[in-house]
Amino acid sequence: MKNLLSIPRIVALATIILAGLLINYLFLPAWSFNSGGLYAYIFVVGCIALFCSIIADAESHYDGRLFTIPSGIVVGISIVAIIVGTCNSVQIFHARQYQALIEIEEGNFSEIANSNINNLAVVDVDTAERLGDRTLAGLSNPSWYDVDNEYNLILYNGTQYRISPINYGGFFKYTKASSAGIPGYVLVNAVTQEAQLVTLDNPIKYSPSAFFNYDLRRHLRNQYPSYVFGKSFFEIDDNGNPYWITSVKTANIGFWGGKTENSFIITDACTGESQEYTVSDLPNWVDHAFDLDYLMDMVYYNYEYINGFFNFSATGVNRTSYYYKDDEEGFTGYNTTLSSGGIVFYTGVTPANAAESIVGFILANPRTGVIKFYPCTGAEESSAQAAAQGLVQNLGYVATFPTIVNIEGLPTYFMVLKDNAGLIQRYAFSNVENYSLTVQAPTVEEALALYLQEVGLSSNSIETDDVDTNDIDTSQVQSTTGTITFLVTAEIDGDTYFYFTLAEDSNLYMSSIKNSNRQVLLQIGTTVTIEFAPTAEENTQEVVKITF
Repeated sequence: MKNLLSIPRIVALATIILAGLLINYLFLPAWSFNSGGLYAYIFVVGCIALFCSIIADAESHYDGRLFTIPSGIVVGISIVAIIVGTCNSVQIFHARQYQALIEIEEGNFSEIANSNINNLAVVDVDTAERLGDRTLAGLSNPSWYDVDNEYNLILYNGTQYRISPINYGGFFKYTKASSAGIPGYVLVNAVTQEAQLVTLDNPIKYSPSAFFNYDLRRHLRNQYPSYVFGKSFFEIDDNGNPYWITSVKTANIGFWGGKTENSFIITDACTGESQEYTVSDLPNWVDHAFDLDYLMDMVYYNYEYINGFFNFSATGVNRTSYYYKDDEEGFTGYNTTLSSGGIVFYTGVTPANAAESIVGFILANPRTGVIKFYPCTGAEESSAQAAAQGLVQNLGYVATFPTIVNIEGLPTYFMVLKDNAGLIQRYAFSNVENYSLTVQAPTVEEALALYLQEVGLSSNSIETDDVDTNDIDTSQVQSTTGTITFLVTAEIDGDTYFYFTLAEDSNLYMSSIKNSNRQVLLQIGTTVTIEFAPTAEENTQEVVKITF
């Protein structure tokens, strides 16, 4: 009894308990047998217990049966569990099961509505980061915070934005800022490039950048001890209130392999209140529930193991552009765009042995998890990027990874060309089937008109925003036909206007690009038929319709 209650053993036992609590607090393992982290936790704590027991038993001159031997057994069992669990979960033994984790639906390109050129998202993550970082100057203590580089594309009250949370700048800055909390978040309009800092009446308290019990992952672990969590996304509801959406993973193969995301925890970033939802129950404002890496992993398994694991010739195997991504070379491998089904991730699909061409593309919906493959042969994305850059090689502009758009039934790559400072300078369209049909221009409207001319189509069916005629008295609208004798263009509030005069006519006519994209083809000598109304300026008429 004396040896049993010796001071070395009491110290060893206290050390083991404290070490176990500390490791659990710091690393937050899920208390579930379907989590590899739990077995790793048991192994680490078992090793600490074994080390402490050996020292304590030696100091107490005890044979070790009470402390050392049980600790060794725990370590041995955890090692066996990790080995068995790993072997029972890896792809080499379960390729068919991994391949069947998801079903990729096949879509028809005709299902994708014609793109609205006035609603194309031109701001990528890099541009959003450059624009958004400048907004922190509006805070009273901007040095305490950093803007996250997430900038996911969301649809907020009908407008596309890239949103990013604000983070604490580190532990010591957190000690200063924690009482005030995080004041808001950053929104960048993905169409107009306008960046704004949104400040909240109630500050954000729960965040991945916070510490102690306000750390989001620790807060979720306290609420759901046995859940295996995926990535957390920052989003806002229709009223601009901030939330975190965190996926819950469930193992489907072996001990912890083949994890799928079947439910999601939505946490109020201000109060910390959480609620679990299934995919079908998610609120309408949620755009990002499924992680991009998770969706692309599912696609990879489906394509890679189509003919089993040991398919050395890669027969029947396809790969995605995301699989080939190389961030250091500027090839990101995917983009985010708006479809009829909401926000979607886009990436091309290439045969495993022919990376220079695509056999189609994938649209993956991060809200529903639905992945659709659209058959479409043509050049892969980097070829289109190179073609667009070749048009402005003297200027040194770099093309962003493209998105796919529907231009009068033609699968078309849309890209932005940026200068060395990361500023958007040009817009480009490239035909997927024939990337030699690539055009660029200073505005989206001009680039589209040139593209339509290049592929031999008209712009009549392209969707554009209607000209605002609320301030025009329709009773004063007149029409005329004439030949242009003078023509200039001007940019007003981000829109292109064409100013021209007609032969034997003293009026100056102003026409918005929204009247017709084909106006970029106007030149002196073109005969036009217009409908117009007078403006407040004498002898200046506003065109409401133009044909030529």
